[in-house]
Amino acid sequence: MDKRLLEQVQKALQAQQDTIKRQEQMLDDQQQYMQQMLDQKDQDIAELTASLNTLAQTKTQELERLPTLFKQLQNTMKEQTNVFNGWVAYRKEHVTTQALLISELLALGNVQIQLVAQLKTYQSTITPPDYLESDTMQLERNTVKLEGELSELVSIQLKIEESQKKITGSQTGIQTELKELKTLLDKLEK
Repeated sequence: MDKRLLEQVQKALQAQQDTIKRQEQMLDDQQQYMQQMLDQKDQDIAELTASLNTLAQTKTQELERLPTLFKQLQNTMKEQTNVFNGWVAYRKEHVTTQALLISELLALGNVQIQLVAQLKTYQSTITPPDYLESDTMQLERNTVKLEGELSELVSIQLKIEESQKKITGSQTGIQTELKELKTLLDKLEK
């Protein structure tokens, strides 16, 4: 009976040892799995850190380049504004010259119309020869034609002045945009 009891105790001890071994194996497996997970996490964190560093470096380079780009844009805008201002000044001078020329043509036309009127008055007091009457009629036709051309010149002058107003308005808009761009650039530089 003691032998049977001893065998049962030995079996129980063996079973207990087997259970302990299985538990130890399970703990080892779990520890290996946890280590793999930690290694994977470390690798993921390293890759993420490298990506963030690269992104931060790229963003830093972009931010460093931004003031330079704004400065280039500002310089380009200034150059274009200067060219535009020069063109506007030229157009203004051209319009002024043209307006003066039209005024002089109008004055000349009025003088010619008065001359024709005086010639008509003079002609009515005398009996003109045939060639003078023919010349007078031709002069009258030319005067009518001149009046039409003068009206057309006045219409052209009005269109030129309207175009000048639009150009001046456009220039004002560009100057306003340039001021806003300069304000933004000044803020970025601070």
